[in-house]
Amino acid sequence: MPRACASSPSAAARRSSTCEELALGRREADSVPKTLRGSKDLSPAQISRASLFAAEVSKELAAEMRSRRCKA
Repeated sequence: MPRACASSPSAAARRSSTCEELALGRREADSVPKTLRGSKDLSPAQISRASLFAAEVSKELAAEMRSRRCKA
């Protein structure tokens, strides 16, 4: 049984977003690992999990952009 990822952007939210908004979200998700490395308040495990989550969000947004033929 496939599992649903409750914290990733919903399909409806992605469909209602413009190409510009998708690109902005992808840039933000791509910048998360670099930003988190400078944080002193998070454990290495938290940084790792957040980086993995951001990579997954970026991948989903990129797929949506490709399906709409948005410019990167």
